[in-house]
Amino acid sequence: MTATLAPPRAQQSGPAPRARRTGNAQWAAGAVSAVAVLLCALSVHGVLDGLAWLWPLGTAVAAVAAGTAAARWFRFPTALVPVAGMAALTLILTLMFSADSAFLGIIPTAATLERAGTLLAGAQTTVITQVIPVTPDTGVVFVACLAVGLIAVLVDTLAVTLRMPAASGFGLFTVLLVPAIIKPQSVGVAGFAAAAAGYLLILAAGTWQERRERSAATAGSDVPSRPSGPQAAGAAGIGAGAVVAALLVSLAIPGFNAGAFPQGARFNFLNGTTGLNPVVSLGNDLRQPTATGRITYATDSTRPLYLRSTTLEDFSGSRWAPDTRENDRLTGVDEMTPARTADPAIPTDTVRTVISSPSYASPWLLAPYAPSAVSGLDGSWTWDPSTMTILSATGSSKPRAGYEVLSEAPVVTGDALAGLPASPSDAVDPMFTDLPDDLPQIIRDTAREAVADAEGPYEQALALQSFLRGPKFDYSLEAPVEGGYDGNGIDVLARFLEQRSGYCIHFASAMAVMAREVGIPSRMGLGYAPGRATGSTIEGPDGTELDEYAVDARDAHAWPELYFEGAGWVRFEPTPSRGVVPGYAVERQQNAASAAQADADQRELQNPVPPALPSAAPEPGAQSQPLEPEETAGAPWAGVGIGLLVAGAAILTPWALRRRRSGLRRSEHGQTGSAAAAWSEATDLAQDFGYRARTADSPRSFADRLAVQAALPQPAANALARLRTAYEAEAYADPARVAGPRTVRSPADWQDVETLHTALRASVSVPARLRARFIPASFFPASRGRSGQAEPRPAGSQPDGVSPGR
Repeated sequence: MTATLAPPRAQQSGPAPRARRTGNAQWAAGAVSAVAVLLCALSVHGVLDGLAWLWPLGTAVAAVAAGTAAARWFRFPTALVPVAGMAALTLILTLMFSADSAFLGIIPTAATLERAGTLLAGAQTTVITQVIPVTPDTGVVFVACLAVGLIAVLVDTLAVTLRMPAASGFGLFTVLLVPAIIKPQSVGVAGFAAAAAGYLLILAAGTWQERRERSAATAGSDVPSRPSGPQAAGAAGIGAGAVVAALLVSLAIPGFNAGAFPQGARFNFLNGTTGLNPVVSLGNDLRQPTATGRITYATDSTRPLYLRSTTLEDFSGSRWAPDTRENDRLTGVDEMTPARTADPAIPTDTVRTVISSPSYASPWLLAPYAPSAVSGLDGSWTWDPSTMTILSATGSSKPRAGYEVLSEAPVVTGDALAGLPASPSDAVDPMFTDLPDDLPQIIRDTAREAVADAEGPYEQALALQSFLRGPKFDYSLEAPVEGGYDGNGIDVLARFLEQRSGYCIHFASAMAVMAREVGIPSRMGLGYAPGRATGSTIEGPDGTELDEYAVDARDAHAWPELYFEGAGWVRFEPTPSRGVVPGYAVERQQNAASAAQADADQRELQNPVPPALPSAAPEPGAQSQPLEPEETAGAPWAGVGIGLLVAGAAILTPWALRRRRSGLRRSEHGQTGSAAAAWSEATDLAQDFGYRARTADSPRSFADRLAVQAALPQPAANALARLRTAYEAEAYADPARVAGPRTVRSPADWQDVETLHTALRASVSVPARLRARFIPASFFPASRGRSGQAEPRPAGSQPDGVSPGR
């Protein structure tokens, strides 16, 4: 839109009233932008635990708003307003998080920067080692305040400084992106409603700011405070279209889970390429609607392998996460020996595996258990003798390809395990046996129920596995989310045992915790189930052929590992329809499952119930097919619909906005008699039809050239002359002759604009007419000249260099 500056208002000696009115509008719009950012930030609840993080975050956003408002109060150059916001953010973050290392408690120093680095490192550790909602410790809150504060600067810059309130939605979207990706139920209805309300507030504040500045510019005009009916209807239509598009987009974009945004669908972005806690990644990966994050491994093993990244062994807290155990780790992975080896009487199988994980980025290294040597890695690595997990010493999460792992695991049989006694109390570190004092009673009762008739640790382990794979439990990726226990922890485990529906993380943790309850040391492995054979082979370093397998997000898995004195750590598979039941448990597992099914059938005859999922275990080496989440129904048609909507919007938006601008000018002209509004519309029409203005044009020179170039007929030329004369009279009128608000209508009528429009349209070809309608040149600032707009001159001067008369 070409700005039209009106003449100075009568009895005003300077620009102070206008500056005051526009300044108030800018401050109000800045405050609204801050409120909108805070409304969007409410959706972070559920990513961060509790609400203690909200007040420091709100303080940071308020500081940004205060900084930009102060910059506008003191009339800083426009480019320095965002700088002032960032400076205010720096000062408030220093005060809140590093006052003791700052000069006067607020001015950053070198020690403050070191403190910021420490906080960032702490936040990284929290993200890596915790599941959502993460504990809002100091580092995490610092990062949240820093990120949201910078977004507040961006939104303020777009909405207020650059006068692009609609574009500020990109900043708000950035805030929503975090819960949309991470939270199991996406943003949620409440979060989406709050964010939408914030965005609408910004749009309303932007409109109000524009009207206030136009009111200040038009001096004595009486601009109405409310939009007209058509304007309100248009705004409501645009808002409704935006909401509908947001709700439909999850149906069309691959990667969303089944459901309706914002409550039931989220975009899965973290699979296979995250350094987050593997527990977080596991749930995200399993819900992928398509196979993503491909990892391949080639091995000389006669059966497919589990790839383990890390373990969980501390079940004492409300949330479980891998323990890096920094004090116990050893450097170098060329040779590794577990803390406790198997009895020499039990044979050991040495396996060579070459792993390529170009899409898997984590500080934990994937390796079959138990690794004894790793080659082909870059960087520094550490390993834990108690868990045999391998971790980057620097926390690097870059993908890795082509490294080789030698692993040695005892070859155990059911008969060998059955003959082993219970482990002594000091056989392993207490971290593998400890349970919290407030262990829910349902866990104790369920453990006793499962092992009621079992004797010895091996029989008890099989009983626990059979119980969880039996007809009382079923595998579900959705039930945990709907039940509110998508994650881990003692409380989550208790709810799982109540509802008896969940996925591998729940089955594995249930068996591990119940094993400890009956006296068997345990831990939980995290990584990938064996996957699928590709049918290809690669040549190993010694010339042997290695069979290749592939895993992806659908194979993300968790399993329990139980300790048996003399045999070491032994894997079990309690999750129905997932993974591979190990050979030493298959026969006994099948017998136990058959007996459990027979009991269930007998109970069904007496009291019919809905049929349960079968729980037959696979044969040794066989691969069970993973349950895959269904892709959102109707995605192709929704994609076509979204594409048509986007194409239609791209074509019609310039036309609609240009028409709205014309309507606003016509309304202003009709209500106030503004000649500037009519002249602006006339010059924009000329631009639309290809008659561009020159930088040096005055209203008169532009009108004269337009009449010649467009070959205007006499009625249109007369109408153009009246519009130009009225504008010149208004723009250069002597303020001393203007008393009070203007009550006399402009000698130019809006019909003159219509007459000019008709003549210009007739002067060009059909393609030019289409361009003027759907791609109006006046809509794009880069293509516009000054359109004949003259700057207002001092009182008493005349346009075109004519000396004032007396």
